Amino acid sequence: MRLTIIPLVIPTEQQYVDLYKIWPDLSQVQLEKQLATGQQFYAARFNERLLGAAKITINSSSATVHDFCIREVTRRRGVGSYLLEKICQGIPDITQWKFDMSGVVQQEKEAVKLFLAAQGFNSSTQPDIWEKWNEIK
Repeated sequence: MRLTIIPLVIPTEQQYVDLYKIWPDLSQVQLEKQLATGQQFYAARFNERLLGAAKITINSSSATVHDFCIREVTRRRGVGSYLLEKICQGIPDITQWKFDMSGVVQQEKEAVKLFLAAQGFNSSTQPDIWEKWNEIK
């Protein structure tokens, strides 16, 4: 099987189990409530299991990626890069992407900053917000 990026609209029971491994602080009920508010979830799937996920909030022509997390056992294998790349490509109307690092624990922030810089994001004037502008086609 190959790595695929999927939107999670109505997660299956197995996907909720996998999401709990990604976001252990969120219950299925909390995730369902977030989905009901229009928040979008994207996940990286391999062999029918979710390896990482992110939440996307869209506001007109900008979108914010938050709660971006790749399972610890899967990190440093390109899953995060592929997930972020496909999220940004998957919503072509967005001209400004923001990445909210406010939920990242302090000891991981430097690694996330390096990751974001490699993905074409730059720090912004807002603390913990990195941004990337897409060219208008």
